[in-house]
Amino acid sequence: MTARPPFPGAELNRLTDRQTARIRLYCVPPSGTGSEFFLPWVAAFSELFDLVAVDLPGRGTRAGEPSITDIGWAATGIAEAIAADLRHRPPADGFYAVFGHSFGALLAFEATHRLRSDSRTEPDLLALSAVPPPNRDGLDDHIARNLGAGIAVITEIMGWEQPTDDALTRTVYTPFLADAVALLQHTWRAWPPLGARLSVFGGLDDPMVDPESLPEWGACTTADARVHRFPGGHHYLRTQVAEVVGRLTDDLLAAYRSPAAG
Repeated sequence: MTARPPFPGAELNRLTDRQTARIRLYCVPPSGTGSEFFLPWVAAFSELFDLVAVDLPGRGTRAGEPSITDIGWAATGIAEAIAADLRHRPPADGFYAVFGHSFGALLAFEATHRLRSDSRTEPDLLALSAVPPPNRDGLDDHIARNLGAGIAVITEIMGWEQPTDDALTRTVYTPFLADAVALLQHTWRAWPPLGARLSVFGGLDDPMVDPESLPEWGACTTADARVHRFPGGHHYLRTQVAEVVGRLTDDLLAAYRSPAAG
């Protein structure tokens, strides 16, 4: 009898389905959210870009499924889903990138290393937003310090309005708490540097990530690393879609026109 896997797997949602696009961008949403987090990006990107978002169990359209509480499992599932998509529907020019925000950035980083080690493929650009570099205090430290403070602090961390009824509270916070468990159990692995270009984004007033630490991500790649800082806190990009997409577009096009060596 075959044992059932401990968690459901990651799925991909094609937000644009632009088959002639030159650049494919896989997007990993932050804690507690699904692919709907990136819907505001669809209109902001030109026809050159094809947006594909990750849907993890326990949130968004998959709210009825058990949430993943292991970062390694989630990252492996994301890497497998991306690798399968690349095989079955390769990008027009073979160019693809991965973006993640907050908890999603940690998953994007871990998934990218698994893509390289398990599938022998690596994105041309990895974009990470609102996540501290591996040698710094992580999101888990902030969670550990504040989780016991209750719903109000969790709401502030997530940048949400506090739910008004118990049913909505369960729907909103169950996946967040699962991600908190995953973070508190996570140990950084000493991966070798990537060959992909890095784009690093952050908020100037982020209480969870020191904006001055973001250039340290450059040690995680043998290629170029660009850093972009914006006004605002941990979820700065919710209100600055055009600005963030503009900078990301510039970095993607630069990588597309001049691929990193190796």
